[in-house]
Amino acid sequence: MKASFVLLIFILILEKPAFSQLLVGPEVGVNYSWTSFRESDLKDRFSVEPVIGFHAGGHIAFKVRKRFFLHASLLYSSKGRLLKSNYDRMLKSTSRYSYIDLPVNYTVDFKGKIGKSKEFKYFLGIGPNISYWLGGSGKFYNSELEEDNLGELSYKIKFNPAETDASEDIMGVTRANRLQLGLNAVAGIVFEPWVNQRIMFSVHYERGHSNLAKSDGKFSGLYYAEPFKARNQGFRISLAFLVDLKTEERKKGKSTIDKRSLNKR
Repeated sequence: MKASFVLLIFILILEKPAFSQLLVGPEVGVNYSWTSFRESDLKDRFSVEPVIGFHAGGHIAFKVRKRFFLHASLLYSSKGRLLKSNYDRMLKSTSRYSYIDLPVNYTVDFKGKIGKSKEFKYFLGIGPNISYWLGGSGKFYNSELEEDNLGELSYKIKFNPAETDASEDIMGVTRANRLQLGLNAVAGIVFEPWVNQRIMFSVHYERGHSNLAKSDGKFSGLYYAEPFKARNQGFRISLAFLVDLKTEERKKGKSTIDKRSLNKR
């Protein structure tokens, strides 16, 4: 992942960008996420299914050069997974994790046509994703709870819990990787229905590089341990409304007006 950051910085230095366009605006959308295991024994013991989440925040885009843009978003994001066991048919753990995401993408614009006259733009890009794990919650059930005649357990995730926090409704994670890195690829369509404004529809694929934690999540009073040696993975569908500030062009326009007024005098 360090190589991705270095490559991105290297490209920007070579471009020597004069940001002629600065686009800002809100971004919202839906997440379709799950986690993937690296270790073969975890793959044999558990199966993972995706869950639906959401994201919301702000988006900023810089025009680096004709057709080339640098995009960055700051998002509150809800991810998660549905975990089942291949050895305990009763086990079902649905988790939802809260994140602050900072995806950065370097994109290239292309032109397309609908019919003979209507034009639109589409783009492709790739870049790093930085995530900070805020916490999470979930619902859990397995054969151990079944034997004790207990119902489904609702829980909250707590990082580095103290002994006084011991409770069945808290899943303790002692060695969490709260700052996580990943890589994301994006494809999207841009519409420009009004002057200096853009509507951007995009689909992102995120593949995490960092494991969620170095240790398992544990409940007080239960033998079960939730495997966190897994990385986030999923798709994000986003809709952004952007306004083009064009700061440099505005300054140029003002200087031209001043010169004309001076010549008349």
